[in-house]
Amino acid sequence: MRVLHEVMTEEGLDLIGPLWLELRQMHRARSIHFKSALGSKSFEERREELLEKAAGGLMRVELARNDDGWVVGYCVSSVGPDMTGEVDSVFVTAAYRRTGIGTSLMEGALRWMEGLGVKRKVLLAIVGNEEVHAFYARFGFLPKSVLLEQVQQTGGTRGSDKPI
Repeated sequence: MRVLHEVMTEEGLDLIGPLWLELRQMHRARSIHFKSALGSKSFEERREELLEKAAGGLMRVELARNDDGWVVGYCVSSVGPDMTGEVDSVFVTAAYRRTGIGTSLMEGALRWMEGLGVKRKVLLAIVGNEEVHAFYARFGFLPKSVLLEQVQQTGGTRGSDKPI
């Protein structure tokens, strides 16, 4: 199984939509508290978020294609104006996992960031998807903090509705 890599900038976003939808479904299935929120964002909305982010810095999109030209993996990374590098999204389809594609995508993103002189590198992992932590740890990414977000209640609130 041969896989070719192609590096692009923002124009590469248009090619990752179907894989991003797979990733969204995986996150939604694994999420503990935010299933509906994770399933509600469209690829177009995520694409616009990434483009907005790139407007203030730099973006790199690396695609992994099989022999038939199908995109089987991708990595979107960015460097902001403060020179913080972020792995914004990385995904490999199930049939191509554990073949080294994810590793080469991460290595490419990190080399790109290092070449730009980035000193701080970050990524976000959805709670419920902790199995990916071992993969990220191989590149030196370790949990630093947990961001807690209030779950929007429907049909009332928990506890007292009086202000504290």
